[in-house]
Amino acid sequence: MTPWIRWNADAAPAEPAWRWLAEDLGMPALLATPPRQRADLVLPASRLAEPTRQKLFALLGRERVHLDDDERIAHAAGDGAVGQLRLRGGDLSHAPDVVVYPRHEDDVLALLRICAEDGIAVTVPGMQTQGKHAATLACNMTGMADILSLDAMSGLALVEAGIASAELARQLAARGLAFGPASFSTLGGWIARGIGTDGLQDIRVATPQGLLPSGRNHIGRCLGIVTAATLHVHAAPARTLHQFYRFPDFASGLAAMRETQRESVAQPSVRLSDAGETRFHRRLAGMGQRSSLWKRLEEMVRGARQPDNGAAALDITFSGSAADVEIARKRFAALAKRLGAQTHDAEAPPQDYRPLLLDRGVTVDVICTAASWSNLPVLYAALRTALDQAMRLHAPREGAHGLVLAQVTGARHDGADLCCTFIFPRRLSGDVAQAQAVRQAALDILAAQAHAGSTLETDVRRAVKSVLDPRNVLGT
Repeated sequence: MTPWIRWNADAAPAEPAWRWLAEDLGMPALLATPPRQRADLVLPASRLAEPTRQKLFALLGRERVHLDDDERIAHAAGDGAVGQLRLRGGDLSHAPDVVVYPRHEDDVLALLRICAEDGIAVTVPGMQTQGKHAATLACNMTGMADILSLDAMSGLALVEAGIASAELARQLAARGLAFGPASFSTLGGWIARGIGTDGLQDIRVATPQGLLPSGRNHIGRCLGIVTAATLHVHAAPARTLHQFYRFPDFASGLAAMRETQRESVAQPSVRLSDAGETRFHRRLAGMGQRSSLWKRLEEMVRGARQPDNGAAALDITFSGSAADVEIARKRFAALAKRLGAQTHDAEAPPQDYRPLLLDRGVTVDVICTAASWSNLPVLYAALRTALDQAMRLHAPREGAHGLVLAQVTGARHDGADLCCTFIFPRRLSGDVAQAQAVRQAALDILAAQAHAGSTLETDVRRAVKSVLDPRNVLGT
C-alpha cells in the first residue's frame, strides 16, 4: 500500500502544535488538507491489450500479473512530490495499466522484449517514462531478493536488485558478513539514483536487446533495469559504536567528514545535517515527546526565542574490532574538538514526516546528487539560493517562503552525497504545477553543473540507449 494515500480519515494534529512551522513558512496557519478517500478515487480503465495480457500471463502466471485497482493505485505515486500530490488530489491518470512481479533476471529480459514488441512503457523506482505508449507496465522487483552467489574470500556478493537493505543485512549477517551503511527500499532503485554507490563492483542491466554487463563505470544503470549487482562485502564487525556531535556550523562539519577520509579514520558511516535540518529535526523530536500539550508548547516557544547559532548535527558510526573502534573514536574526537564540536545525546532520526506535512498543506520534496569535496559547498549554496527563490516566487501568498534542509552522507575519498529536502506551503488550487516549478529550479542547477563538465558521457549514453531501446519503452 502506498504511504501517500490513507484508506481512513485520521484526525489531523492539533493546530497549536504546528504554529512554529507556520511561522517558519511565513503563513498565518497550516490548514488541514487530508487526501482523497479511497472510495472517492476513480481509476481509468486499463489500456493493456488482450494479446499483451495473455503474453504476460503465459510468462509469469496470473498470480504475478496484477490489473486490480489496489495494485495499480499503490504504484501510481512514484517517489517525488509531484506524484504524491497527484494521488492525494485524486488524479490517477499516471497509474500504470498493469503491475508485474518478475521472479528472476530471465523474467525481466522477457518482459522487456514483450513490451518492446507491443509498445508498452516500463517503469521501476527511479525511472520516469517518456513519450506516448500503448500502455504502462510497472515492474515491481521485490520478488527478486536473494544473494545469488558469494565469494567470501574475495569479499564479493552477487545480489538480486529487488532486495531491501534490511533483508540484505539479515542474509549477510547469517554468513558473518555485512555491506556498508546504505539504506534502501530496493538495491536496484538505489543504484539507479547513482549516489552513494561506492560499494559496487559491477551491475547487471536488462534491456530490450538483452543483458548489458555494466562494468565498473556503471553507465549502464541509465540504460535499462538493474537486475543484480556485485557488492563489496566484509566481515561483520565485532563492535559498532554510534556517537553524536554538534559542530558550530555546516562548514566545520564538512571539514570533519573530509578529514576522516584523508586520515583514514577507520571506515565510519557519517551523516551531517546543516543548521536548517538540525533545527527542524529537533523541533519534530520535541513534538514527539510524551508530555502535556502545554509543556510542549512552552518548550517550542523557549526554543524559538533562543538565538540560532547555526549548529550542524553529525552522527557517526564506527565499526570494526574493539581496538580499531576505540582508536577511531579517539582520533575523531580529537578532530571534532579541534573544529569546535561537542558531543550530545543521541537523537532518534525522525520518522517519515512527508505524509504528515502534506496533511497540513505543506509539500515536501527531495533532490540528491553526488559532488566532489571542492564543489560540494558551491553546489550547496547554489541549490539553497535557487530553491529559496523558487519557493518565494511560487508561494501561495505574499511573504510566504520555504525551508531548505540539507544532509550530507556517503563520504568518500573524493567527495560525498548531498541531499536537499525542500518544504514549502502549497498552492491548494495548483499544487502540482507549483511543485514542478520548484523542483525544476533545483534540476536546472544540477544540469548546469553537469554541462560545466564533459558532455561526452551524456552523448554516449544517448547514442547507446537508442540502440538498446529503439522504441523508448524505458524512461530515464
